[in-house]
Amino acid sequence: MAKPSRPLLAESMGVLAATIYLIATFLFIPAQFSALWSADLQTLANTRLFPFDRLGMYLSALLSLQSMVFLGFADDVFDLRWRFKLFLPTIASIPVLTVYYVGYGVTHVMVPVFLRDILGTKTVELGVLYYVYIGLMAVFCTNAINILAGINGVEVGQSIVIALSIIAKDIANINNSNLEAQQNHMFSLYLLLPFVSVSTALYYWNVYPARVFVGDTYCYFAGMTFAVCGIHGHFSKTLLLLFVPQAFNFVYSAPQIFGFVPCPRHRLPKMAAGSTYMVASRTTLEAAKPLGLRILRLYELLGILDVERDEEGNMVSINNLTLLNLVLVKCKRLTEAQLNNRILLIQVANSLLAFFIRYRLSHLFYY
Repeated sequence: MAKPSRPLLAESMGVLAATIYLIATFLFIPAQFSALWSADLQTLANTRLFPFDRLGMYLSALLSLQSMVFLGFADDVFDLRWRFKLFLPTIASIPVLTVYYVGYGVTHVMVPVFLRDILGTKTVELGVLYYVYIGLMAVFCTNAINILAGINGVEVGQSIVIALSIIAKDIANINNSNLEAQQNHMFSLYLLLPFVSVSTALYYWNVYPARVFVGDTYCYFAGMTFAVCGIHGHFSKTLLLLFVPQAFNFVYSAPQIFGFVPCPRHRLPKMAAGSTYMVASRTTLEAAKPLGLRILRLYELLGILDVERDEEGNMVSINNLTLLNLVLVKCKRLTEAQLNNRILLIQVANSLLAFFIRYRLSHLFYY
């Protein structure tokens, strides 16, 4: 859509990547328990040595992922409305939440040091609110990648960076003396290693100049993969740290997403006339609501908005509120490949910052 020639390319190829992923993870089910196959089945049943809890976690993850792939494909075919995109991930996450519940998953959170004397406790039990939190996390992860999209390679690229960051964390902690923690890291690796493999192949075809598009299916599939790993792997807070660019993009886009500022059907950057460079796309403010204008003035004060004003000083148009357009506002103009590389560098820098916060600064607040 950003190219004058409007080339005809294959869409929703995320379905193919997700299908190969599901085949690989299905075939891996017996491999996880290969050490037990030599044992007598009756002995396993009598002694209850077989890790049914681990099998349940893995199967629930695959069920949620398979459901999300199906729903993502339905979105690509029928172009579902946004309200369904918020509702459907909640349904798909039910198998994971159910297994988390019956497995006596942790539902308490640690209290920061400076609040412990005030509250008189080191932990706070959230109960059902914790399930609401992780359910909303599944909705956020599946939609956050879908919102930060619009140029070749950016959906798959950001997903690969996040996945590699989690894999690095898992490898660094795989020899944990706590057996449960060790199994959680192994569970995460079981899901993310094949994910990186299929995503790398897809990125090769989707990066500029794209020969295929990934569709909403891949975005939902990738987001649910991360959500499942974060929930069953018990590192939901670290996962959210890795999603800071996506969270910023959502907050930055909120005035347009919620209708306070006019929101065009597509907000992707556009090609400059007679050039190979991209510039930020813009939208007029004729139908902007008062609250939307107040938010825009705050954005302008923070230096994250390019505003065009008339002779009387009234705001006439602004850049579309996405991280892609904001990067173009700051860098003036970039090729599509350069813009994609800038976003991936932001994602890498955020991963490094997330690990610094998690493994260095966190000791100042929790011990």
